[in-house]
Amino acid sequence: MIESFRAEALQTLLADGEGPHLSLYLPTHRRHPEWKQDPVRFRALLGQAQELLSTRYKTRDVDAFLEPLRRLEGERHWEHSLDGLALFRKEGTTAAYRLPIPVPELVVVAETYHTKPLLRFLRSNGRYLVLAVSQNAVTMYEGSPFGAGAVDLHGVPQSLREALGVMQYTHSVQSPYLRGAVFHGEGPGKEIRKEELLHFFQAIDRGLHEYLRAERVPLLLAAVKYYHPIYKVANRYPELMDVGLDGNYDRANPDQIHKEAWPLVSRVFESRVGIWLERYRERVGTGLASDRIEEIAQAVVAGRIQCLLVAEEESVWGLLDRKTGALELHERQRDARDADVLDDIAEETFKRGGEVYVIPRSAMPGRKPIAAIYRF
Repeated sequence: MIESFRAEALQTLLADGEGPHLSLYLPTHRRHPEWKQDPVRFRALLGQAQELLSTRYKTRDVDAFLEPLRRLEGERHWEHSLDGLALFRKEGTTAAYRLPIPVPELVVVAETYHTKPLLRFLRSNGRYLVLAVSQNAVTMYEGSPFGAGAVDLHGVPQSLREALGVMQYTHSVQSPYLRGAVFHGEGPGKEIRKEELLHFFQAIDRGLHEYLRAERVPLLLAAVKYYHPIYKVANRYPELMDVGLDGNYDRANPDQIHKEAWPLVSRVFESRVGIWLERYRERVGTGLASDRIEEIAQAVVAGRIQCLLVAEEESVWGLLDRKTGALELHERQRDARDADVLDDIAEETFKRGGEVYVIPRSAMPGRKPIAAIYRF
């Protein structure tokens, strides 16, 4: 089963145990006829994976290992693709995720999963969420600079009626801001009390808590204007933006959502990356910032990295000792034991609560593939 990718899935991938770990990335297409080529290219990637695995394992074992992925070749999910597909396989575990962002076509067999494209997706200057809410529908959209797509929500009421039908609440609301106000609803003859909306939005917020628990990306509310201040009372997610999208989005499509949301969120991302680049310039030479990969490797295992900047579509192959920070660098991937050490350092930063941003090489300090700002 192919799912929408969420931040907590990365934590699961990072915590996985013994290898070998197979990571496959494939750029995909949303529309016909372009998506027709996606399963063909996927089949070619599986062929590359078989070659890499065959250097270490018997053909019979490799065939059995790849069988769960081969089953995806003929499934109808290709007709419902977004912009990228990420698949992960180890003995006993298979995971597949749709991504609303293009990824490089890539096959990696290593002792850990190759997750830098996912870190780029989670921490790049581009990922955002839009929550479209009306009386009759609740929809979450996940977006990137390239577009947006609806994602599955579980445990979230899908309408005001559903929320009020399953919730027990009193009509005595403590906040004087909410008491007694009545709005005309989104249909003839319908009136909604503010406290009813508040309970609806609180139910949504509770349902979203697990979904958003590991997230740090901007969230926009898309709803009629008078919903916005009431939703902010119910909201607990710290990245809810002050600005939102005003209107009824019951019949909106992902293209419309992206067209209206992107001008708002892009300014947020530019500001965030700009702040970290400025901090780097202020701290370089003080011992609190560096672009030397060997020094950064030592710092990450000590938990010193506050923010890591990594050049997109760059790889530095070698071996990182995740206990000592010792680094052995190679000009290319020599065998399945080698990993992208940029990926490894980013993973360790993420696990220790640091910020990770994957940005164009041209924007990197000193044009190096990696740079770090230290906590101490």
